[in-house]
Amino acid sequence: MNIARIPDLSEHTYRCQVCNALCVRKKVPHWSRGVTKTGDYGSNTTPEPTTFWDQIYSSSTISFTAASGSDPAQLSDSAKKFADNHLRPNMTIKIETTSGTNDGTYTIEEKGVTNSTILLISSDSLTTEDAATAGTVTLYVRTYKSNVTTGCPFCGSLNSR
Repeated sequence: MNIARIPDLSEHTYRCQVCNALCVRKKVPHWSRGVTKTGDYGSNTTPEPTTFWDQIYSSSTISFTAASGSDPAQLSDSAKKFADNHLRPNMTIKIETTSGTNDGTYTIEEKGVTNSTILLISSDSLTTEDAATAGTVTLYVRTYKSNVTTGCPFCGSLNSR
């Protein structure tokens, strides 16, 4: 008679400190259940998302024009790649240039993106600078990395270590 041996799971599992449910510390061979996320965020809470700047475009073909009268400050790209790089109205962007003149954080105006132009909101200002003087211009967008986790499979708690 061949009896299947039940593997020792103590190396792979632990008990939730909140509800005592079985949680998975590391993947158990031949078991479809995923690893339980852990943290020290209190019972049933989720930490704030992480914010970072993600580079989306870098070019030496971008020039800057200062605001004038009712015309807002703008960026121009002779390579016409702004819309191709998923820049959108109301998006916050960060600009870094080789010259350092127009480095900063700006907001794109409503209806302010075409392939060759980005218009900024009226409270943002730029210094007029041609592409040769600006050098390499790098654009970044603010990105949020969610910290949503599954936690305990029974109660959802992240306070299970």
